[in-house]
Amino acid sequence: MAYSDFTMTELSKKFGLKEKKAHLFSLQAITPLPPSESLVRDLEEAALLPILSEKAKSENMIAPILREVWRKSDRQFHFYSGYSFNISEEDKLVGVCDYLFSTEQSIEIRSIVFCVVEAKNRAIEEGIPQAFAEMYAAQIFNLRNDKPTPIIYGCVTNGYDWLFLKLDHQDAYIDLQRYYSGTNELPILLSILKQIADFYMKKD
Repeated sequence: MAYSDFTMTELSKKFGLKEKKAHLFSLQAITPLPPSESLVRDLEEAALLPILSEKAKSENMIAPILREVWRKSDRQFHFYSGYSFNISEEDKLVGVCDYLFSTEQSIEIRSIVFCVVEAKNRAIEEGIPQAFAEMYAAQIFNLRNDKPTPIIYGCVTNGYDWLFLKLDHQDAYIDLQRYYSGTNELPILLSILKQIADFYMKKD
């Protein structure tokens, strides 16, 4: 069993997570963040390519957006892809994470604040338990490293749709709003991701 094998029921029984739904971001407070010309070009080219694998989806649709936020945050955080994140064999908190954001720039992860899960076969809902399992593991990891972080953000995306999550202690919030990477919606999506990065940068 690994992160991807959990269900919300199992997370509730095993770790006491309480599933809730809420608007995580105020649309009125969002200032659209214009994408760079290079990001627009990358996504336009990705739309012309056959996305036949999860690896292709990650490289052509998800990673460019995350790199854009990294640049717009003055490279003050690191993000890692395909990271083997094994916290507890006993609790089955093991597996490879698609993307993890760390507030510290280092070869090794020291403080995880944001977990991104690639939805398989475009099924966003199926990735939600996996994301919360990784987020819960991130809380444990940070506590072990003397960097307690009660609030961890997460996201499940198929490259087109982006659904955000928040783990506040044991309250597992699922956003009622979805965001999209289409040309018209992209500035809003970038703004949300930047808000998450800023939330932790300000704490440091």
